[in-house]
Amino acid sequence: MKIRIKILFLSVFICILSSCAVSKATENFLKKTMLWQGIEREYLIFLPTSYSPEVEIPLVVGLHGYTGTASGFEKETTKGMNLHAEYRNYIAVYPQGVNFWDKTNGMPFFVSSWNDLESNAPPREGERPICIKSRGEYPRPKECKEYSHCAWTGCYDDIGFIKKVIEKVTEEYAVEKSRRYLSGISNGGAMAHRFACLHPEMLAAAASISGSIPRDRSCAPKIPISYLQVFGDKDTITPINGKVSSDGWFYEKPEISFNKWAESMGCTEDLEASNLLTAESNNLICTSRRSCSKGRSLEVINCLVPDGGHAWPGQKPGVGFCRSKEQGTSIPNQKECLDNNGKEINWGNEVIWEFFNKHRRESA
Repeated sequence: MKIRIKILFLSVFICILSSCAVSKATENFLKKTMLWQGIEREYLIFLPTSYSPEVEIPLVVGLHGYTGTASGFEKETTKGMNLHAEYRNYIAVYPQGVNFWDKTNGMPFFVSSWNDLESNAPPREGERPICIKSRGEYPRPKECKEYSHCAWTGCYDDIGFIKKVIEKVTEEYAVEKSRRYLSGISNGGAMAHRFACLHPEMLAAAASISGSIPRDRSCAPKIPISYLQVFGDKDTITPINGKVSSDGWFYEKPEISFNKWAESMGCTEDLEASNLLTAESNNLICTSRRSCSKGRSLEVINCLVPDGGHAWPGQKPGVGFCRSKEQGTSIPNQKECLDNNGKEINWGNEVIWEFFNKHRRESA
């Protein structure tokens, strides 16, 4: 009898540590829609099982990359951010970029993107070009009436859409306003960079992963906000050395956006090792600028992933181009995501959360 009790206890313990935790992360995952600029837009929201309308908790918004989906970002790009939200007890929200199907080289091509305002901006006088003449060909979104040679994203007001999503989720759920955070990868990383720059009053901190910020067009916020950026040193999609990308575009060097942001907040020029323990334990090289005149708790951190490609920290490049069942009706022809949760929390999510968790917006 005692042996059976021990076995039962052990089974429950194993369940808590592994599969049961995964199953919890699939509950309370909802698709929401709203009308924006005359079209229906959608976003996914995950509530941890401990969620209570009586207790405010943090909000983390995640933005997919070019040709990505909201559910693909959650399920594969981050190896299950819902699982991490369950573990760290925050609300996770995944907006969906406007999307359509086209053809490239005669093959069906799924297009989704974020209008970060600068990727489609025409050349300015005295400015270096942001792409080469023979750059790659990408389908033009139908809403884009004017499209420069180097343009490649959609043209809807995505800044306004994301702002509305954050406001709506905050109104409808128990969100701690001083702890709202924004992250994104690639085109989503450039969008996180731009949104945090233009609307820092809405966030406590932001993180851009492999952000596709056009050359010479990085931003600096007028209101101080802590900022993290992460790049792989072997990234050929958004190269960190300023050289042309594999498809013919030039992107901002990480040190330029890093210093520009820090200088806007009056941070000391001294470079310090970051205190992100998870990053250090996974061999990331992170430097920070702190002691900012506009707030002692502010910081800007730049992390380099040795031998890293165009990917979320702790994940392989090329995943996330799929959709889960939550978007089966809205994006029916995109392939369905494989189960990539596993039993362990992705350490890349922990790096970003460790950064987010240090910061609050006092004026929220």
